[in-house]
Amino acid sequence: MMDIIETRRLLHQHPELGYEEHWTSQYIAQRLAELGYEIHEKLAHTGIVAIWRGAIPDLGAVAYRADMDALPIVEKTDVPFRSTNGCMHACGHDSHMAVAIDVAEKVAAAPRAKRDIAFVFQPNEEGAPGEIPSGADLMCREGVVERFGLCKMVALHSDPTLEAGVMGICQGAIWAESGRFTLEFQGESAHAAYPERGRDALWAASQAVCAIYAALRRTRPARPEVVSICTLTAGNAFNVVADHAQCEGIIRATSRAELDAIFHRIETVAKGMAQATETELVAKLYYGASAVANDDKIVAIARNIWSALGCAKDVNMNLAAEDFSYFSNKIPSFYAMMGVKPNNIQIPPSHSDKFTLDESALPIASEAMFQLIMNLANDD
Repeated sequence: MMDIIETRRLLHQHPELGYEEHWTSQYIAQRLAELGYEIHEKLAHTGIVAIWRGAIPDLGAVAYRADMDALPIVEKTDVPFRSTNGCMHACGHDSHMAVAIDVAEKVAAAPRAKRDIAFVFQPNEEGAPGEIPSGADLMCREGVVERFGLCKMVALHSDPTLEAGVMGICQGAIWAESGRFTLEFQGESAHAAYPERGRDALWAASQAVCAIYAALRRTRPARPEVVSICTLTAGNAFNVVADHAQCEGIIRATSRAELDAIFHRIETVAKGMAQATETELVAKLYYGASAVANDDKIVAIARNIWSALGCAKDVNMNLAAEDFSYFSNKIPSFYAMMGVKPNNIQIPPSHSDKFTLDESALPIASEAMFQLIMNLANDD
């Protein structure tokens, strides 16, 4: 039987993008079927639910969720188990799965709990807000929560800013409200030697980007929110004034109302720039995952258990987003942060092509999550 670090390294070598996690889901299903789990496959395309039946029927199931998808990043680490297929587990999902599999092994070896325990391996957590639903969204649309009687859910995420061996606990909201926006400027092309004969969409868009950042700093200072404009595409030739330009970015906020207010400000500034440059603007906002709020009761239980283990640490809200909210909006849930930073060493951030982690964190996280899920599965 593979240990937790060997499992993580094998998964790291086989990264797959969202809804393409075929090898990953097959591997996990085989591992858990060998332990005696009841396996349900092809949920939300490539997702899995593995059930360990409890001693008392119809009490509902406590669920442990782990995300499976990787990112379209060419890995540039020097570890011997690095990926070579143009994708990378640069957000720690390989470690999330490895911990979940290890917890599943401990559950199978422990005295049977009162409630069912369900391991939910979810595809496509990284999916951008838009027409294609994320993995958690699609699983909930397919009725996974109701079909398997899920009554509570837990999950974790690797955190390269927390020391390895620490399990971060956040009271209340831990992940932010998320949205994606596009700003499309339509102008009129002209020869680049005579720009006054056209209406320069690239000029409008580039000025709008600078004005938006300045306006948000002046009107919404020191708020727990993030706006990042990450793409600007325009033009087809070096000597033609661009007649079309598009910016795309993300918003993170503490609530849907705050997210709407931020987008309204962005749109207002962009409209002003479009008017000043005689271009037309189409602004669109796509809602992503809502904020993830931890259940107070589960927070208290986790704090008690993990304090006894010596790994508990209070942490603040994270301004990244997580589609775990589709589950947490339905049932009481808890999301923890798993410290993976080596002592006194700065490591690359998540989504970096050089992202790595301290694997000594994994057995500690496994024991912490095992004790938590067994407590919840036996709780009255």
